[in-house]
Amino acid sequence: MRSRRQEARHAGLEEHVTPTTAGLLAWWFDPGRASAHGGLAFNEAQQRAIVNTITRHETECRQHRVAPPRHRVELVDEADRIPVLLALMLWQLLNHAAGEHNPRFTRHFVLITPDHESRARLLDALHGQPLAGTDNARDFGTAALVRLADLLVPEEHRDPVYAVMCSSACNGAAIEPTSQGDDWIVITNLHLPSRTALAHLPQLMVFVHEVHGAEAGQQDTAAQRRKRLRRIVSLHGKPCMEVVFSGPVDSAC
Repeated sequence: MRSRRQEARHAGLEEHVTPTTAGLLAWWFDPGRASAHGGLAFNEAQQRAIVNTITRHETECRQHRVAPPRHRVELVDEADRIPVLLALMLWQLLNHAAGEHNPRFTRHFVLITPDHESRARLLDALHGQPLAGTDNARDFGTAALVRLADLLVPEEHRDPVYAVMCSSACNGAAIEPTSQGDDWIVITNLHLPSRTALAHLPQLMVFVHEVHGAEAGQQDTAAQRRKRLRRIVSLHGKPCMEVVFSGPVDSAC
């Protein structure tokens, strides 16, 4: 029954997305491959989040003439959010690398969360656990991206994807890229990172982790800072794509 629901949900998507995206969706949601890897698969909520975000982005936001695209992903559990975030980053990176040179795809990312523990978990997911006795070095083999490779990354893309992740980590303290062509991933809090660097990036995708149960004032402050971020990046007509991870919608993003 679940397989038939998945097939119905994904039927016809190939006509509305890039070939790279169609290949990723087919690989991610192949029931036979999941069975071969001990049932490792996205759950229903994760699948829905991935498919809805990607199809809306690629079909409805094709030209980005009205406003920068903004997508809301309703997942409360951070354990559910991280595989979806990684999948969406891969979707962007692989389309950009495939030569899909349009504003829908980028290699520049900012991950924003106001919570210190959440930022630490994002660093662990992307770059691995800290190595004892070193200054900021991490064991990439422990990263969620590597541990979940059979779920997330097609075999032929693993080496280049791993190279991007290993070379592009920033924690918000020093985030000036050496050129616009650099891969760039920043994990930071609600205080905006370097405005000069952001304003000069060709395109940017921002992932925002809303804190479940945050007070109304904190949510309002977060929303205002995200609006400023979009204005900064969009100064020269360049889109700032935004994905907001939240619980059930109860405030505007």
